[in-house]
Amino acid sequence: MFKSIGIALSFLTCLPVDPGKVDLADMRRAVGFFPFAGVVLGGIIAGVFWVGVVFGMPNMVLAVVVSGLLAWLTRGLHLDGVADLADGFGGSLEPQRRLEIMKDSATGSFGVAALIVLFLLKVAGLFHLGEYGLMSLPVLFMTPVASRFWMVVVAYGASYPREAGTGHFVIGQVHLSQIGLAALFLSPFIMAPFICLVVISFAVLPALVLRFRANKLIGGVTGDVLGGVVEWGEAFGFLGGLLYLGMIQ
Repeated sequence: MFKSIGIALSFLTCLPVDPGKVDLADMRRAVGFFPFAGVVLGGIIAGVFWVGVVFGMPNMVLAVVVSGLLAWLTRGLHLDGVADLADGFGGSLEPQRRLEIMKDSATGSFGVAALIVLFLLKVAGLFHLGEYGLMSLPVLFMTPVASRFWMVVVAYGASYPREAGTGHFVIGQVHLSQIGLAALFLSPFIMAPFICLVVISFAVLPALVLRFRANKLIGGVTGDVLGGVVEWGEAFGFLGGLLYLGMIQ
C-alpha cells in the first residue's frame, strides 16, 4: 500500500517521494491511490488559502497564488494534456492526424486558448471563493480529490487508441475494486456533505464530455484526455462550490 501511495505521489505531484524501483504492475496497482494525491494537493492549497484569508491577502493575489501553486505542484503534467487535447481536437478532422498532433510537443493556437480559458476560470472561481473566506475551505480541499477520482473512473473500460504511450498502463486497466478504493478518498466530504457533493457533481461534467468526445474523435482515451479531466474538473469544481455558497448566502 505504501509503495502504491508513493507511486501516486511521485507520478502526479512534484513532491520529493521516492517509491523505489517501479514496474508496470506496480503502476497499475497505484491507480486506486491517485485521489490520495488529490487529498495531499487539496490539503496544501486549502492551507495556503486559509493563511491568505487570515492575513488579509487580496482575493486576486490569493487566487493567482493558489492556481499557480496547484500547477507547480503537479509539474504542469495535466496542463500539457489540456493543451495537447485542444490542439488535437481542433487541428484536424482525421482521428490519426489528431493523435499525431496531440503527440507533438509544440503547443498550437487551440492549446494556448484552452490554457488561457482554463486559468481564467480557475482564477475567477478562486477570486470569488475568497469572498466567502474560510467557508470556502471544503471546496479547496475536495476539488483536487474529486477531479482525480473522476480521472480513474474515465480510465475504467476505456480503449487506448495508441500502441504505446504514457496512459497505456492505466487506460482500460482499471478494475472496479480500484474505483472502490479511489472512492474511499472522497470520504472527507462528510465534514461538509452538501457543498462537497456539489463539487464532486460539477467535477464530473468535464469527465463525461471528454470521455464522449474522445471516443468519437480519436477512438478512445489517452493520457491527454485524463489530464483534461483533471484540470477542467478542478475548474468546474471551484465554480460549483462557488455557486453553492452563493445560493446559501
